[in-house]
Amino acid sequence: MLTALSLLGAAMPAVAYAAGGSTNGRRAGELGTVVLLVIVIGVAYVLAHNVVERLQRRFLVVSGAEYLLLGALLGPTFPAIGVFDNMTGIVPVIALAAGWVGLLRGTDFDFASLQKLDPATWRIVILHHLLPGAAVGFGAYYFFAESGMLFESWEFGPEQKRTAMLSAAALACFAAADSAEPFDLLSRRYEISGRLLPLLRNGTRLGDIMVILAFGLIFCVFHESAAGAQKYSPSLWAWVTVLLGAALGFLFSLFLAGDESDNSRFLALVGIIAFASGGAYFLELSPLAVNLSMGFVLVNFARGGHLLHSTLESTERPMAIVLLIFAGALWRPTDLQATLVALAGFLLLRTLAKWVASVIAAWGTTLRKDLFRGLLAHGDVTLAMAVSFRLVYQGGAADIAYSVVLGSIVINDLLAPRLLRGLLADQGEIQREIREGDSRTSIEVSAK
Repeated sequence: MLTALSLLGAAMPAVAYAAGGSTNGRRAGELGTVVLLVIVIGVAYVLAHNVVERLQRRFLVVSGAEYLLLGALLGPTFPAIGVFDNMTGIVPVIALAAGWVGLLRGTDFDFASLQKLDPATWRIVILHHLLPGAAVGFGAYYFFAESGMLFESWEFGPEQKRTAMLSAAALACFAAADSAEPFDLLSRRYEISGRLLPLLRNGTRLGDIMVILAFGLIFCVFHESAAGAQKYSPSLWAWVTVLLGAALGFLFSLFLAGDESDNSRFLALVGIIAFASGGAYFLELSPLAVNLSMGFVLVNFARGGHLLHSTLESTERPMAIVLLIFAGALWRPTDLQATLVALAGFLLLRTLAKWVASVIAAWGTTLRKDLFRGLLAHGDVTLAMAVSFRLVYQGGAADIAYSVVLGSIVINDLLAPRLLRGLLADQGEIQREIREGDSRTSIEVSAK
């Protein structure tokens, strides 16, 4: 619980600062929001470590639907409750949680682990992320461009072409992203041996790095400059994104001794991520891409870089719950017919593209042609990208894109663990179920 309280200590000053210029009534409202954040993050921490993990392991589900629903009930969509009527003061906390995911993925990209990868990993990284992204991106743009003719209730004018392009690009990134959580969930319940699980898990992790970089380019190409401000080229913003994260990584690596306690390391990471994410949002850039670049520098050049990765992993689930709650709070109702059609098309194109990618990846190799069964989950990266996208971009197409990705997260994350279990069972890599009282020694003896 100490880590959760530390997080709150770092988040509260930023929220208080956001409320500093308001009237006394608004300050009181923001103070109430801060108190609620104490409760939400504290409960998220307790749930993640004592309830959610057991339920997921028992029923083989990776679901965030209940947290999305809770966030929607607390958000502006239901004014009768109206807890999160003003989301301005919560933005620093959302930025911190999203940046946490980006930094974690950046620390996955260390030179030592890359040298030990199965050569087939790169087939999965390229094909299973590139093809779904391209298929959904082109399909989404066609859908948004033709929506004015398909749905009378949703008008689409020529001035919205830019919103359609950036929303289609965002959906392409959402479709390309995977999740390693089903692999971790099955590893906690079953004794698994063989090549397939680490191959798919590593491919998922490295693929997420590519997706975050692509997502960062959306903020560069469709940069939201302030009115009257000088406009810069997308290539310049891309360099700023990478170099800002790298510079902060080298700067903060000087202050890390490598022998800190877990709590000290956690507090240092809170400050580092808050600073980097704040800078990214100030420049209207992707906080995930900035923190990704910073994480790459820290894990490879800072003392005790592998310990930073362990600390980030141990607090990943509470951060994901926080993101789910605020993702629900940021949701706004959209045209039901258009949203359902877009969601069905998204699910269909993503699944078909992953199936084609599996067939191509298996060509001339010993890989299975149905690997896509283990690569359907979305996970924290998709969620963090969706929330970051929502905070910056608004409009008809952007609203529908946000609703679509939330629906896909709920559906795919419910199905993914069982589909992955079926794939591993067909491959013969599931040995037995791990019982509650099993120790590591008993598992090894049983395996012999």
